[in-house]
Amino acid sequence: MKRFFSIEHRVELFRRYYDRRNERRLLGFFVGSDYPLHRWEASRSLPAHRPLVPEDFPVEPYLDDCDRLFELHESCGGDFIWSASAFWGIPWLEAALGCPIKADHQTGSIYTEPPADFHGPDDVPVFDADSPWLRKCVEFLDKMARHSGGRWPIGTTRMRGISDLLSAMYGGTEFIMAMLDRPEEVKLVAAKLTEFWIEFGRLQLEHIPLFHGGVGSFYYNMWAPAGTVWHQEDAAALLSPRLYDEFIREWDERIVTAFDGCIMHQHPTKYVPTRFYVKMPFKALELHVDGGGPSAEELYASHLEILQAAPLLIWGRLSPADLDWIFTRLPVAGVAVQAVVDDPQEAAEIWGTYMRG
Repeated sequence: MKRFFSIEHRVELFRRYYDRRNERRLLGFFVGSDYPLHRWEASRSLPAHRPLVPEDFPVEPYLDDCDRLFELHESCGGDFIWSASAFWGIPWLEAALGCPIKADHQTGSIYTEPPADFHGPDDVPVFDADSPWLRKCVEFLDKMARHSGGRWPIGTTRMRGISDLLSAMYGGTEFIMAMLDRPEEVKLVAAKLTEFWIEFGRLQLEHIPLFHGGVGSFYYNMWAPAGTVWHQEDAAALLSPRLYDEFIREWDERIVTAFDGCIMHQHPTKYVPTRFYVKMPFKALELHVDGGGPSAEELYASHLEILQAAPLLIWGRLSPADLDWIFTRLPVAGVAVQAVVDDPQEAAEIWGTYMRG
């Protein structure tokens, strides 16, 4: 089977995937490191000795990276479509909420610190599209849209969920103690964070042009129906099912129903609220195969549970055993696989093995 397809063909494959009418599993590739400061050459000059400010992110060098990453992705072939976003190394929501953000070039990430003056719901800022970080996000989107010229889609950026934002505002695991000691306070904070989250998603969608009737999905390189946003709740891994149900579930439901589409990112380590997610109207549910975590075979029950409710995306540096299991044991309809590879040659080898005929 050939490995290089037109954009129109790939869009049609994804349309069928979301309807769970795809006649074969979709296969695509994520090339190189997923740590943003190692991935985007423009970020290498970020200062590491102080909190970052919007002026540290001139957009033009990131446009050069878009061209480079797009061409690298296309050289791998496959079914997926490279997507841009406002530089996803920036924790946009946290920065806009007042968290200091700092570059760590060793790990390849930008991390956050809790705001020094945060004490509860009165300290959650009101959404203001004219604030410096949100203006910078819009600048990224507008300039990327012009630069793309319709070559590649744009999607919403990395948007950490309400458990993640509570962790950012209160600190590491301190947000769990706040849940236990001051539950009503935390619920008020979570409600305000949710409205901020939704307004930020809507602001981005207003500045993202349609691409063959849809949008991109920055990390997954997926075409997605118009109005689709990224979502994640990584800090939910620190919670119990009861705490998730009491403090987070309501707000995830609010976010999902506020948009025409929503794709949820999940890691399979510690607690994962999949049993709650399958009851929400997600456009698709992603589940990583993480290094050192459960294998594709060990995640089989979770994959089947997701497929009962929504299309499934599997992302990860997949071993031959993982790929063998996925391509022989999982259903076809509603399954897409994004394999992390080092280079186009590795992509070609995987495609040749699993997409014969």
